[in-house]
Amino acid sequence: MKTKKKALKIIRNIILIFLAVAIVVLAVLFFPLKGKEHIEIWSKSDKFDISKIETVDKTREDFKILMLTDTQLWSNPKKNKECYEEMDKLVEKTKPDMITLPGDVLSAMASRFSINNFIKHMDSYKIPWAPVFGNHDNEIPTNSLNWQGDKYEASKYCLFRKGPSNLYGCGNYVVNIVENGKPVYSVYMFDNGRYLKYDKDTTKEIYMGYEQIAWYEWNVLGINKAAGYTVPSMTFSHFAQPEFKEAIEKCGVKGKDDSYTIPKEYGFGYCQYLPGCAPVKSGFVDKCKELGSTKYIFCGHDHENNASVTDDGITYTYGLKTGPSPVPWNFAKETGGTLITINGSGENQNVNIENYVINENNR
Repeated sequence: MKTKKKALKIIRNIILIFLAVAIVVLAVLFFPLKGKEHIEIWSKSDKFDISKIETVDKTREDFKILMLTDTQLWSNPKKNKECYEEMDKLVEKTKPDMITLPGDVLSAMASRFSINNFIKHMDSYKIPWAPVFGNHDNEIPTNSLNWQGDKYEASKYCLFRKGPSNLYGCGNYVVNIVENGKPVYSVYMFDNGRYLKYDKDTTKEIYMGYEQIAWYEWNVLGINKAAGYTVPSMTFSHFAQPEFKEAIEKCGVKGKDDSYTIPKEYGFGYCQYLPGCAPVKSGFVDKCKELGSTKYIFCGHDHENNASVTDDGITYTYGLKTGPSPVPWNFAKETGGTLITINGSGENQNVNIENYVINENNR
């Protein structure tokens, strides 16, 4: 009898210990991380101040931007290590002046553990870097984008800014590339990385917000006035624009497997499937054409697509998927990064885009 009671006591203690550990783990994983309160109201009637925009100096004829997208660092240390090694090779190979990351840097619950290692690794390059958020960065609402934004803003080399709190998302900001103190190129970073329910049967990628478009126009006009001419620019966001999908259908060659290959006269690369984008246009691309500043629009999100296509004066480009994660849901045929080189100076600048493949048939 005593033996039975002792056994029951041991079992009870084991259960209590298990429950205590489970509670601690759940608390660590799901305790809400809200970050510092951020209120920054923007109005188109605000006076434009170019000194408030982050800058990166252009110190040579060609300015190189390395785009790393959809790294999706998560709970697999081995795959994270492989991704970091791939990033290291890309930085060593391309020697960029700036690095952009158009979303899905982190995945799920791992974001609260991966973000510090990621920032430390990025800062080790001693190169200015600019991220925006994607749909996977916000998979777990307790790891708020506001909290992640605090982490990015505290980084020594990160250019991220939360931006106006009355715009959609967290992380709408501008970076000016300057030469002799004057802006020669602008880089617009937009947060458009979540899904929207359009009706009871349709959930798709969100469109670019109308207030984001108004804020973009305000910045373009303000920078142009300060510079004395139309400063060329490019944009980075996670989701493709609907016009990208139209350009692929218009210019691409459709295969039997419903993939599209881009002929050389329009660009390069392929789309294993049509771009994931909002089912409606909000006027962002029309505004880009109207203002005449932005000629290049970059995105990530669709791992299996790496196309770049020019249509009606705008070049739409997917960043080449970086790193192997998340396995087994990543089916990119090749991974690496995309190098964007801005050549020349003044109004005669031109842009060259090329993919750097590090790994092929990565599964």
